[in-house]
Amino acid sequence: MTEVPKPPSFLKSYAKKKYNEIAAILVELGKWKAGDDIALIALCSQYQRWIEAEKLIKQNNDLCFTTDTGYRQQIPEIAIANNAMKSMLSFIKEFGLTPKERAKIGEVVANNSDDIDPELEDMIVR
Repeated sequence: MTEVPKPPSFLKSYAKKKYNEIAAILVELGKWKAGDDIALIALCSQYQRWIEAEKLIKQNNDLCFTTDTGYRQQIPEIAIANNAMKSMLSFIKEFGLTPKERAKIGEVVANNSDDIDPELEDMIVR
């Protein structure tokens, strides 16, 4: 079994838990490679940023604020949450953690195999 580096100390407990969950899946599937921790740390830090921004949005009770000049403006936490979510999505695609990416991986494996069992393949695709 591959040894997964510990998550960095700047991650909060829920982000460390997510790091360990994903790393365990990748190790179990034999997909963990040296250097993957860098991308996984980036993913988990964006996850942490997204959670923190969403908590602040909920606490605010209003999605806008009024500036000194009377203009209504979106609170900055919304942009932070949206940017973190976009960044997370790009990282989880890299790890093949979305249903669409997993389906692509399955197609590649199926297309590269001469020993395809059509019945089994049909069950997997469903």
